[in-house]
Amino acid sequence: MSNLLPNLLLFGRVLHGLGLEVSPGRMVDVLAALAEVNIVRKPDFYYTLRSFLVKRKEHLPLFDAAFEQFWRKPRGEWGEVSLADLL
Repeated sequence: MSNLLPNLLLFGRVLHGLGLEVSPGRMVDVLAALAEVNIVRKPDFYYTLRSFLVKRKEHLPLFDAAFEQFWRKPRGEWGEVSLADLL
């Protein structure tokens, strides 16, 4: 998870900036949970993050939009990167 950790922390900061109640304690819980799921499968990764980082129903659209933007495959010169490449 060497490359994944900084990205997860940055994603948490993005969500916090959008008004979600993301705390350092929640991010520790996310890391522990991700150790138990197959993060290469995008749905497993998505639902694990969502279950720990979204506490209010009205924040679901914000989370969904942020997730799709933040975890999308880079375009152009960066090439194709998958979640498996972040391990």
